[in-house]
Amino acid sequence: MEVLVRYLTKKRDGAIAARDETVVCETVRFGRSTDNEVELPAPGVLLHEGVLHKREGGLFFEGEGDGRNNISIDGQPTAAGPVKLGSILGVGPYDITVLPPEGDAEVALSVELTRPVGDTLETLRANSTTRIEQVGVSKRSLAWAALAVILVAFLVWPIVEAFVLDRQDPALSKNPIEMAIETESWPVAADLAWVTGPVSGPHKFMAQNCSFCHERPFVRVQDNVCTDCHADITNHVDPKVHDLPEITTALCQSCHKEHQGAQPITREDQAFCSSCHKDLEDVASDTKLVNVSNFGRDHPEFRPTVVTDAEAKTFERVLLDTANWPVEKSNLVFTHKKHLNAEGILVPGKRERRVMGCVDCHTGDEGGAGFAPVAMEEHCSECHQLNFEPTVPTRRLPHGNVETVIDTLREFYGDLALRGGAQVEDAPAIVRRRPGGRSLSEEERLEALDWANKAARDAGDRVFAKSVCGTCHEVSRTGDGPLDYAVAPVLVVDRWMPKGRFDHSRHSAPGCVDCHAAPDSEKATDVLLPQIETCTACHGGETAAQRVPSTCVSCHDFHLDFHNPMRKPMQNAQAEGG
Repeated sequence: MEVLVRYLTKKRDGAIAARDETVVCETVRFGRSTDNEVELPAPGVLLHEGVLHKREGGLFFEGEGDGRNNISIDGQPTAAGPVKLGSILGVGPYDITVLPPEGDAEVALSVELTRPVGDTLETLRANSTTRIEQVGVSKRSLAWAALAVILVAFLVWPIVEAFVLDRQDPALSKNPIEMAIETESWPVAADLAWVTGPVSGPHKFMAQNCSFCHERPFVRVQDNVCTDCHADITNHVDPKVHDLPEITTALCQSCHKEHQGAQPITREDQAFCSSCHKDLEDVASDTKLVNVSNFGRDHPEFRPTVVTDAEAKTFERVLLDTANWPVEKSNLVFTHKKHLNAEGILVPGKRERRVMGCVDCHTGDEGGAGFAPVAMEEHCSECHQLNFEPTVPTRRLPHGNVETVIDTLREFYGDLALRGGAQVEDAPAIVRRRPGGRSLSEEERLEALDWANKAARDAGDRVFAKSVCGTCHEVSRTGDGPLDYAVAPVLVVDRWMPKGRFDHSRHSAPGCVDCHAAPDSEKATDVLLPQIETCTACHGGETAAQRVPSTCVSCHDFHLDFHNPMRKPMQNAQAEGG
């Protein structure tokens, strides 16, 4: 229904001002809350006093809550009742009169504040105030009692427990794992009162005993406490090469802040690294590193570590320069382009072509960050079967050193010649004879062995040519003998960026070839590492807005595993000292 509500206000000069509002609703609600159709903002009015309904017999008012004594109809206190034209509904200090309908309104009401609210307001304020004197305790005595409780709980108790009570079982060693099960003298360790914040997740097993790390009260945590567990933490620089005591002698807690709860205990801000690396010439003038301050704006081009001599096992860091692209001399003969042919490659013995992808050979390691080494037996042997005798296609050579291959050839043909039954067309009759017959004479044995040596030599020429070993390896002659061959040793780096960290499992959305130009690579010497612009297309510095924010520790470790330990464990230091 449509309701006209007319709010009447008496001015100082006695005149009446009216303000009309029209509401459309099923029922008219009255009360102090702003969600009522008729708002009555006086202190003595409940949030919801009652509801006015329209029924077949007319209008009917029904009160709500425990404040129904605030309601009257035509001067009579009531909880509910019918109202008619001209009726006056009293709600607290307000009189609400039912007026004749006007215009499109089905119901018209006038609202006027007719009774003073001052006394009611003062009464509410007086009854809602409780003074401390009313409970029989003075402010001074309560303050002294609170001070005493604080001093005992947060000062006296922890000090007594630390200096007087023996909380440490002498039968237990200093090992933190054993200390985790030690018996406390109190149900709760008193030093927990001094905890400045939650302990990080990895250290929660010792969070209930502060003495694990804080050996002495009021003395900061010493490095030997950290190295008792973290004995293999290595240095950031070699102290013998760079004299940087601010790094090599810095306390562990100068970088690792505990009691930060779920926040990482290691520093990850960009400024931590760039404070030194943006102007390296001022810190270490003889360094070969290049200045860097921001991955998105100020980072040098990648310099991968490649093999320069596989036999001597030498490596070199080379700049990814487009004009002079680095090569890796691994002695491996391989072409990615052939193996990634869109039409596939022919699989021997199956009369089918298989379309290969990167994952056919490069399978993730246990953590998924890198890749397991490519193995001949697992990844290559299905196509490169190493069979050497056409009449015995199931017999294959082992994938090993040259001596093992030569011995296998000689043993195979020597056994075949002396045993007999060879199906080779140009073999002499004594070799093709039925096996298990009579014993050979000395002349026949020499004839069979002569054929075996020739067959082994011929097979060696085929095996060490480009059709078998030479398919993937650099093969050379070492002399004029029948089987004088050498296969160059293969050495492939497992990580082109050994000082960096990259997780392939987190970059699985783009395909391998989006970053590595393998389909166009025709030589094994190609270094298929993308330049930095490929990475900065998605990654920016710490404050990057439309790219992935990346700090230095996103790709680099502070403690480098090729340096010596940063600190000596306490037990080792004690052993050396005494």
